[in-house]
Amino acid sequence: MKKLIFLFFLSVALQYSYAQYKPLPMQNAEWINYGGINLLGCPQCTFVQYKYFTDGDTLINNQSYVKIKKTEIPSLNDVSSFPTYTGAIRQDTLNKKIFVILSDSTTENILYDFSLQVGDTVKSVLHTLASDCFGFNTETIVSIDSIQVNGNYHRVFHFQGSCTGPNGGSYIEGIGSDFGLLFPNRMDETESHLSCLKINNQTYYPNSSGPCELVVSINSLEENNQFDIFPNPASEIITISLPKNSSTTECYVFDNTGKELKRFIVVAGENLLDISVLKQGSYLVQVENSYVRIQKQ
Repeated sequence: MKKLIFLFFLSVALQYSYAQYKPLPMQNAEWINYGGINLLGCPQCTFVQYKYFTDGDTLINNQSYVKIKKTEIPSLNDVSSFPTYTGAIRQDTLNKKIFVILSDSTTENILYDFSLQVGDTVKSVLHTLASDCFGFNTETIVSIDSIQVNGNYHRVFHFQGSCTGPNGGSYIEGIGSDFGLLFPNRMDETESHLSCLKINNQTYYPNSSGPCELVVSINSLEENNQFDIFPNPASEIITISLPKNSSTTECYVFDNTGKELKRFIVVAGENLLDISVLKQGSYLVQVENSYVRIQKQ
C-alpha cells in the first residue's frame, strides 16, 4: 500500500514538473549558434557563428523589455563583429508567451508561444521572417514532448513547415528555437542551429559539462577533453573515440580562425575521419561542448 501511495505521488510530481512553465532567461543569458546564411552570390556567408545575449532593460511604449544584442564571427556584409542591437523582448509568464520588437521595427510581435497545442499554426515572427522560402510560410505544431536539461524538464514544441526541411524544427520552453533565439525558421545543411545556452556564465543547455563560447580562434579556447582523438599528430586518418554512453551527435572541425570546415555525425565508440585534404597546421575538433586540438602533419 505504501508503495502504491509513493508511486501515485511520484506520478503527480512528475506531471507537475512536465506541466510547469519554464520561463526564458531574461538576464545574463547567451545563446551560441553555429551555421550561417547561405545566400546566392555570397559563398563567404556560410559557417558564421552568432552570439545572441541579453543586455539590460529598456522601456518601449511604456512597457519594460530586455535588449538583445548579437555578435557575428566573422561579420557579414560589412556588419561589425562588435555587438549590435537586434531587438527587445518581454515575457508574459501567465500566458506562456514571449514578445519581441525587432531593431528595424516599432511593432511588437510574438516570438514564442508555448500555449499552442498540436495542430495549431505557428505565428512567430521567426516564421514570418522566412516567408520568402518558395513563397510559402505555413508552419504547424505536429507534436509536443519534453527533454530533461540539468535535472529540469522543458517542453519541446515540434513544428513542420515549408522552409524548415524534412526534419522540421522545434521551440524549447525556457531555451528558445533550435534555429537560434532570433534566427528565421529556415533550415538546410548550412543554416543556423542553436549550439548552447549559457546563463550566469554557466553552460545550461544542452548540458553543464562543457564551455559555451564563440570560436574566435582555436587558441582562444581551453581544451575540455570529453572524448579522445588518435593518432595526434596525424596526416591522413584520425579516430574520434566517444564514451560508450554517448548519444549520436554532430562533430565539427574548425581551422585556426574559427571557420567551420567539416560537420558530420559521430556515435558512441570509434569514428574515423579523413584529414588528408587539410593543410598542415592546427585544427579544433568539437563534439557537443567539448574541444580537442589536433595537429595535421
